[in-house]
Amino acid sequence: MLDADLKSQLREAQTQTDIFKILKQVNSTDLSSSDYFFISRTLNKTNVESSLKIAYFSNYTIAPLPSFIEVQSAFHTIGVRSYVGEYNQHYQEILNPTSSALSFKPDIAFLLLSLHELCPTLLNSFTSLTDQHKLDQKNVILEHIVDWVNLTVEKTNATVFVSNFLQPTFPSLGIADSQQGYSENEFYIELNLALQKKFRENPRVYIFDIDKLAARYGKEGAINPKMFFMAKVIWHEKFLPTIAQEFIRYITSFLGQTKKCLVLDLDNTLWGGVIGEDGIDGLKVGTGDPVSEAYLAFQYKIAALKNRGVILGICSKNNQADALEVFDKKVDMPLKLTDFSASEINWEPKYINIKNIAKKLNIGTESILFIDDNPVECSLVSQALPEVTTVQLPADPALYATILDNILVFEKFNVLSDDRNKAQQYSQNEQRQEEKERIGDLNTYLHSLETKIKIRLATDQDLPRVHQLFSKTNQFNLTTIRYSMSDIEDFHKNEQDSIIVISVQDKFGDLGTVGLCLLKNQEHQLVIDSFILSCRAMGRGVETALLNYVKREYLSGHPSLKLIGSYIPTNKNMPTKDFFEAQGLTLITENSSGERYYEMLSDDALEIPCPWINVID
Repeated sequence: MLDADLKSQLREAQTQTDIFKILKQVNSTDLSSSDYFFISRTLNKTNVESSLKIAYFSNYTIAPLPSFIEVQSAFHTIGVRSYVGEYNQHYQEILNPTSSALSFKPDIAFLLLSLHELCPTLLNSFTSLTDQHKLDQKNVILEHIVDWVNLTVEKTNATVFVSNFLQPTFPSLGIADSQQGYSENEFYIELNLALQKKFRENPRVYIFDIDKLAARYGKEGAINPKMFFMAKVIWHEKFLPTIAQEFIRYITSFLGQTKKCLVLDLDNTLWGGVIGEDGIDGLKVGTGDPVSEAYLAFQYKIAALKNRGVILGICSKNNQADALEVFDKKVDMPLKLTDFSASEINWEPKYINIKNIAKKLNIGTESILFIDDNPVECSLVSQALPEVTTVQLPADPALYATILDNILVFEKFNVLSDDRNKAQQYSQNEQRQEEKERIGDLNTYLHSLETKIKIRLATDQDLPRVHQLFSKTNQFNLTTIRYSMSDIEDFHKNEQDSIIVISVQDKFGDLGTVGLCLLKNQEHQLVIDSFILSCRAMGRGVETALLNYVKREYLSGHPSLKLIGSYIPTNKNMPTKDFFEAQGLTLITENSSGERYYEMLSDDALEIPCPWINVID
């Protein structure tokens, strides 16, 4: 619970940022319901620097869930403002062009429906319905939701989250339910599965699996029957923090705040025991005993993270030869040395090694989550690199895999082919770096790569990757504008806008889609709204080839057209500061914030040679 001193600090806070700093002293799992309400009220009184706007639509009473989500978001330094729709008015509020819901202009629209209002006959008389009637009712429910979602996508720029339906804990026919031709259990499974399939291909709609969440928590404890009959409140107040914590996974992904890299210790983290003391035969990982199997399960969880695009790194105080020998001889471990894209195995302080890993991978330290069993090492890293999320493992290795399950910052709405190939791509980058060091001369090295690029207008299938690049790219991003999927879809449909994407391959492998340029045609001006390149493709002229394409295809031969570009500085995009000047654009103005504005006339649109790059169709 919040003590008097913390409450006093929160009362005096003037901004969201002040509250975020104060909450770093608090463990969110220790909060009571009254603490949540207190923090929520405080948040809503402060000055708002930025906020994510979430609109809730429901046919049951969802208060005070929005307050719990606001507070959990604050623990992750995310400001949230909420709009709660009128009871059972979700359709009317979207249909009415002057409604408060539409005026709110939500970033996220969250639909939570109960069958108590939507289809009471189904709940109350399931056993008396024919199988055909049950199927008809299922289709009516799905049609209602699909129509509302389509309307919301059309009328707003919001990304839509749809809660699925809670499967009854006790079917109407009891244990005989499973023997029925179309059982109650089967109905709810099919309903939730159909809901998932309906929106699988829609990049602006996602299912919030509240049935799974309630099952994890305990359905009987999640529901509050008394409050439902009194005020149509379904969820028990004690369950709301669990919903809010789960929702952070969705918000993190929506905002592109997913961590890119998991860095791990070795001894008593990846395996049980200390290689320098216990030797390889004394290490615990594998089958045959509970401790070894716990470490084995942990490694499988880590491997699953790698397969969804999380980069793996090793940071261990050890003799390198001893540590590497474990990977050579423990062949039954799920994780191989090749699964790790960077490793620092030495006796240097771990915060220095984590910085080195970030440098090797060309990512910021804020993109790293570090796991270690040693509280001293965790404390030192937290103090030296507060932007790194540091997780200390508990004493019992049986809990390690669960720790990974409860980490919220590796979530992505979509796992694309670029994500699945990430470890391989970073391994190929290491080969490129070795080649560069071996050759020495930069020009010779660039020619040796045999780089091939393909530049084209984005298709519908490219849009999820385009969204990723907008959300996650920081270093080579001239304006760092974060566009939603709705914005990107609008650009894609607008004939005056062009989303140009570039993919790269060389003799070491395929880098995938690594960059984009968003062009806006505004009368006699061609505006480069955004120019983005993934960090793994920097330093080889790919960005020059992309701008050459813009000059050639959009500017040359149009004497009345002027190319406009801007650079908006951030803490991370310094590598792009002089890019436009290097490409021949003229600096027009620079303001006190360091923002620069450039232009280029058609007659001056000379391409910058990069003969080591081959453009393919």
